[in-house]
Amino acid sequence: MKSPEEPLAVSAPLALRMAPTLCRRDPETGESCAWNHAPWQLFRLMGLVMTPALHADFYRGALATLVRAKSRPRVLISAAADYCMLAQALAILRSLDADPEVTVVDVCETPLMLNRWYAERVGCPVRTCRSDILEYRDDRPFDLVCTHSFLGRFTREQRVALLARWRDLLRPGGAAITVNRVQDAPRVAFTEEQSRAFRATVLRAAESLRGSMEVDLEELARQVDAYVSHPAGHPVRTREEFLEPFERAGFALEHVSCAPVSAGVRRDVEGPRVPGDAVYGRIIAIRR
Repeated sequence: MKSPEEPLAVSAPLALRMAPTLCRRDPETGESCAWNHAPWQLFRLMGLVMTPALHADFYRGALATLVRAKSRPRVLISAAADYCMLAQALAILRSLDADPEVTVVDVCETPLMLNRWYAERVGCPVRTCRSDILEYRDDRPFDLVCTHSFLGRFTREQRVALLARWRDLLRPGGAAITVNRVQDAPRVAFTEEQSRAFRATVLRAAESLRGSMEVDLEELARQVDAYVSHPAGHPVRTREEFLEPFERAGFALEHVSCAPVSAGVRRDVEGPRVPGDAVYGRIIAIRR
């Protein structure tokens, strides 16, 4: 199957421009999540972050096994940094002659805007809903929940509530499919040295992109400084910790694997959200 075209050179400047306006502000701190959503696609162009595209073989195999003869599966994308998960799922399901009904749920408007933008570009209707997934409800059950690198947004105990919500949203026999970094990392924030190296790498790469897209280097430098100053959430530290919320929520584990990504990953830059040699867990969990 041919990899889906992702027009990052077009959408990355859009995200940089729109995120400061669209991104959600934390009701307690007042801080916007634009530090993450604004530069994310630019970092993707530079190979500095992990995305569903680097796990395409896993998602392809999982979806091919689970969709089978269902011509119009209901698919829930539970949180998205951008449209990458949508692009992968659409390409895979269309190659299986399926016409999916896709819903994207996220607490922030920026990734939802990007998903609508991409869906219109490839001619696929998509429903988006700005909601905390723990509060999201739907009148009809889903066949699949697809997500990537989302468990680390929650504490260990909160993950059980997340999986319980996924389970409630799925039909019996439906599946949750996800990938998440599994690494017992002592640090969740960039060190000063890693921050300097990451910043230099981004600005150097941005210089080379200026012929194909408009990049304000001063503004980008501010974005990078904000990005590296934020800790990397709540790491999933072990294989057992990865499986625990699925088991406690009553899922049957159909597939579990843990391995580093061997291709398409830069290893010349280090940091808590840089893929490098990190191990990633992959799981297919069936609602009983």
